[in-house]
Parts: sequence; C-alpha cells; structure tokens
Amino acid sequence: MDIRSRVALRIRTIRKSRGLTQEDLAEMIDRSVDAVSNMERGTSLASYDTLERLAAGLNLPVAAFFENAEPGSPHRTEMMERMIDAARTLDDEMLCKAASIVEVLSGRK
Repeated sequence: MDIRSRVALRIRTIRKSRGLTQEDLAEMIDRSVDAVSNMERGTSLASYDTLERLAAGLNLPVAAFFENAEPGSPHRTEMMERMIDAARTLDDEMLCKAASIVEVLSGRK
C-alpha cells in the first residue's frame, strides 16, 4: 500500500472510529467536504497545513498519519488502525490490560 493510500485509510478509519462525518471533519479543519472526501479516497494528498489541522482536531501527532502500515489486506490495515486509535485513548492501566488480551488472543500468552 503506497503512502497516499495509507494516509487516506488512516484519516477515514480514525474519523469513523470517532463517530465523525466527513462534514464534521471538514468543519473541524476548516476545509470543504469535497477536500475531506478526496483525502479519504486518496485522490489528493493533504498539505502539511491540513495534516497539522487534522492532527490537532483528532488529538494525534502528525506522524501518526505516516507510520508503517501493517502488511496485508486493506481490511486488516483498517482493523489495525482502529485498534491503535482506540488504544491511544486508554490510560496506562487499561492499555496494559488491552495488550494482555490481544496477546492471549494471538496465542502469545
């Protein structure tokens, strides 16, 4: 998956996991709904200014949009993004419990 596709998938997945519409996100970052749609489909790559607005609005570091994607299908990548985004909201104790649960499910414990 190329960088444009990874960024697009991350924006869409995080927006959806937070219950935001494209209209909500567009308003949050002072961009048009068409601009958000184009970013989410990967037809245009967001400018750095727009990525900064996205990061601030979604309470993420800008680097989160560029982290290495998990190999596999787009569906697998989306599920990984959902897990990572949800994990960012947990306090240390809950994150430790979540990590233990994932490890049990993976057969590592």
